[in-house]
Amino acid sequence: MVKRPQLPEEFRAEARSAFAFLVEGEGFAPPEDIDGGLRYVRADLMVRVWFLGGAESEVLTRLIPLAPDGTRGKGAWLDDLYKAAACGPAQDVPVFASTRRGVLRRVHQHAEALRRLLPRLPVP
Repeated sequence: MVKRPQLPEEFRAEARSAFAFLVEGEGFAPPEDIDGGLRYVRADLMVRVWFLGGAESEVLTRLIPLAPDGTRGKGAWLDDLYKAAACGPAQDVPVFASTRRGVLRRVHQHAEALRRLLPRLPVP
């Protein structure tokens, strides 16, 4: 993939839009910028979405449980949770993308997978 300096910012803008449902209807605070991506937090759960650029870029999403005292649990990757919760195969949540268009498509695939998964997660 040709290096595009603006791609990390395009990723963040696209992710803010695609994951807006977390803030609008799932009780998460607005996203915080983190190194390589965004972090969404609510009382019981943290969602991190990253873009890792390179020859074979990746979009990664990790869910991390939060205890009432703020202690972070181990967490798991979205594709693993998606499969374990019987939302569909892990292939529905691909991570690799070799083009700008592919990276932005991955953002929407991850957002849709998370939208399907959240109602199936155990309630704290």
